[in-house]
Amino acid sequence: MKRRSLLAGTVGVAALATGAAVLWRPEDKGAPHDAYFSKLNALLKRDGPGRPVMLIDTERMNHNIDVLTNSVGPDKTYRVVVKSLPSVPLLQHVMQRAKTDALMVFHQPFLNAIAETFPRADTLIGKPLPVSAVRTFYKKLGNTPFNAENQVQWLVDTPERLLQYQTLARELGIKMRINLELDLGLHRGGFEIAAFDTALKIMQEDSTHLQFSGFMGYEPHLTGLKASLDQPSVQKVLNIYRGFQDKARSAGISVDQLTLNGAGSHTLRIYERDNTMNDLSAGSGVVMPTDFDTYHLSENRPALFIATPILKRYDDLIIPGDPWFTDLLPKWNPNMQRLYYIYGGYWKARMVSPPGVPAPLYQSTNQSPITTSKRVDLQVDDYMFLRPTQSEHVMLQFGDLLPVKDGEISERWPVFQQT
Repeated sequence: MKRRSLLAGTVGVAALATGAAVLWRPEDKGAPHDAYFSKLNALLKRDGPGRPVMLIDTERMNHNIDVLTNSVGPDKTYRVVVKSLPSVPLLQHVMQRAKTDALMVFHQPFLNAIAETFPRADTLIGKPLPVSAVRTFYKKLGNTPFNAENQVQWLVDTPERLLQYQTLARELGIKMRINLELDLGLHRGGFEIAAFDTALKIMQEDSTHLQFSGFMGYEPHLTGLKASLDQPSVQKVLNIYRGFQDKARSAGISVDQLTLNGAGSHTLRIYERDNTMNDLSAGSGVVMPTDFDTYHLSENRPALFIATPILKRYDDLIIPGDPWFTDLLPKWNPNMQRLYYIYGGYWKARMVSPPGVPAPLYQSTNQSPITTSKRVDLQVDDYMFLRPTQSEHVMLQFGDLLPVKDGEISERWPVFQQT
């Protein structure tokens, strides 16, 4: 009885769902590649490697760099976030156009690569690293013009981690510049005002090995609020930051000489008329993955795309196992009337061309099925294009980045190794 009831219920629910689906039938949103993606498709069919690649539109990227640097202005430092742009040639391009040597680094292997290739870089570590990672950096530093004592600011989030770094500095006979992470409301660790005196005392009592270099406060919780400088949420963040500065001044420290870092791509534009922070960070806003389609980045343009070849095409929907609803889906949703399989898939990315592609039936890192409208008439060996949802990590999955300039693949930009 239970099995029979369950079967009857399932059929009933399916019938209701089918009836409801007819009432809310999706529109046909399919279309061919527009002129922009048609040119990229032709370029890759002619000059591409025949596998998934990561493209960077350098004209759009240059526009984004200019927007960010103009927002930072001449009186603050623009600090480029390395994890979001993990390639030496890419960083060289951004730093040269933005006229900055300031970098924020989050990963020990990346920091060693920066030390080898950017001898003048001013680096601020973007998260508190385990002391063993710091030790590894110094062990692998080698003979280089890069002066770690003057060019690295190590981020510290607790007095306990500061003591670990102090022990390492004494062991290695080095001096470490220390930047204190602040909790501005994100509540992901960092100093609260009561612990500042303890950290400052540790540094002042061992000036041979430790030097206080500034503050870092990250506040992405402001992202979704369309925050402006005069809003209480922003003023709350700035008041916390100013409280730490006042504490430093009362201890006789010249705050103007410190690195007062904050922001990120999402929030950098909030501070155009404020001078609480003198050092603002951004990385992903340079290339604009989809997670950065936010209020303060509305002037920036998508510049980063995954391009992947089509391996197979079917003019009808085919679903593994031939379930009973296979014939119903294309009648309900015109965007499921044609089936393609692309090379690879399951990336942190969203289809951008052809348009009108619904959520996949399932995903595969080997061959992913993509359903489309009959209005999409791509062939095997044509390319489909996706926008990554983020740039960090995703940019490391495709080998060399392919910058596109004046309709050509101008160079090949190697990415960082993660180990």
